[in-house]
Amino acid sequence: MGSFYTNITLKTTDTDRVEAAVRQARRVALIAPPDHGCTVVFDEASESQDTEVLQALAMHLSRACKCPALAVLNHDDDLLAYLLYDGGKLVDDYNSAPSYFDEAADPGAPPTGGDAQRLSTIFGVSARAADVERILRAPTGTDDGFVFATERHHELTEVLGIPGFAAGTGYNYVEEGEVPDGLDAAALRRV
Repeated sequence: MGSFYTNITLKTTDTDRVEAAVRQARRVALIAPPDHGCTVVFDEASESQDTEVLQALAMHLSRACKCPALAVLNHDDDLLAYLLYDGGKLVDDYNSAPSYFDEAADPGAPPTGGDAQRLSTIFGVSARAADVERILRAPTGTDDGFVFATERHHELTEVLGIPGFAAGTGYNYVEEGEVPDGLDAAALRRV
């Protein structure tokens, strides 16, 4: 069985503002201390894998915190999807396995969405757009691509220069004591 997790990486270090926005949204969440100029939010309700729940919080946090928000969903380590918000507006989305939930679709369909230039520019690494593009377009479930969605997410965090502990981590994992390297559980804010 693969991993299931969601999280939102905000391009801000203002954790007080992030906490206020999470409270305003009436969500139960863990907020990581700033790392690489970003703050990661692990939301309990989003762990249901309902993209509308994740989308609503990401949009709210982006608008309330006046910063970009990268909401990520990993489903069974077979699918990595993201929603990118800026100023509360959806500016990009991505799905590594668009046929995953569609039995009639071609199982070998390539990833959809994902604007590598926009994503890399928002996180201040526009010179790495070609690397982001390679990561986004690599096939899923193959040795010449990514066997596991967490691997794709981890490489993406490295190239974007955002907290690596976001890859493979969600609210449920942290609550169960599975805290990744680089994340101090004692420093998490609980909302």
